[in-house]
Amino acid sequence: MINSKDYYKILEVSPNATNADIKKSYRRLALQYHPDKNFGNQLYEAKFKDIIEAYKVLSDVKQREQYNNSRNHYSQPERKKPEHQTSPQTILTQTIDFRRKIAMLDPDRMNKLALFQQIQHLLSRHNISILQKNNDPKLNKRIIEEIMFCSRFLPFAHVERICFQLTAIAGTDNATYRKIYNFSKHVRMHTVWNKYKIMAAVLLAIILCFAIYFASTTI
Repeated sequence: MINSKDYYKILEVSPNATNADIKKSYRRLALQYHPDKNFGNQLYEAKFKDIIEAYKVLSDVKQREQYNNSRNHYSQPERKKPEHQTSPQTILTQTIDFRRKIAMLDPDRMNKLALFQQIQHLLSRHNISILQKNNDPKLNKRIIEEIMFCSRFLPFAHVERICFQLTAIAGTDNATYRKIYNFSKHVRMHTVWNKYKIMAAVLLAIILCFAIYFASTTI
C-alpha cells in the first residue's frame, strides 16, 4: 500500500537525518502539538497523530527502510497530482469545512496561531492564483465571507495580513472590498479595546473612589 504522507516533512527533518535527530525533533514537536497543552484543539490533534505515526515508522530501522523504498519509488509520479486536482470549488469546500470546525470551538480556548496558520494554508499563493484565474465573483465572495468568519477572533496583526490576501480575490467587487475594510477596522478597534480595557477599568475605579471620597467629605 502506498503511503502518501511525507513523514520527514511532518517531523521537520531531512531524509538523511540520524536517529538522534529524529528523536530530538519528535520530542520538540510532540510537546508543541500535544492536545493537553492546546486544550484539545482539533487542528492540533490531527497534527499530533501524524507526528506520532511518523515517529513510529522513522524510529524503526526496518519500517524506515521500507518507507524509504516506497517513497523513492512513488514520489516522482505522485507529486504533481494535487495541483491538478485543486479547483475553485475544492478551495470553497475546504473553507466551508474549516469554518464549520471553527464554529464548534470555544473562542477563549482556541489556539490562535494554529488558526492563523490554517487560514494561510487556505489562502496560499497557489490557491489565490486559481481563484483569480477563475474569477467567479459569487464563489470568491463566499470564500471571503467564510474566511472573515474564521478570522474574527484573531489579533489585528494577523487579520491585517489576511484582509490583504482577501482583497487579491475580491476582483472588482467594490461592495466586497468595503466589507473587507470594515471587518479589518472592526477587528482593529476590538484589539485596541482588549489591550487597554483593564487600564480603563482601573482608571474608572480610581475616579469613582475619588468621587465617593469627596462626596463623603462634603456631607
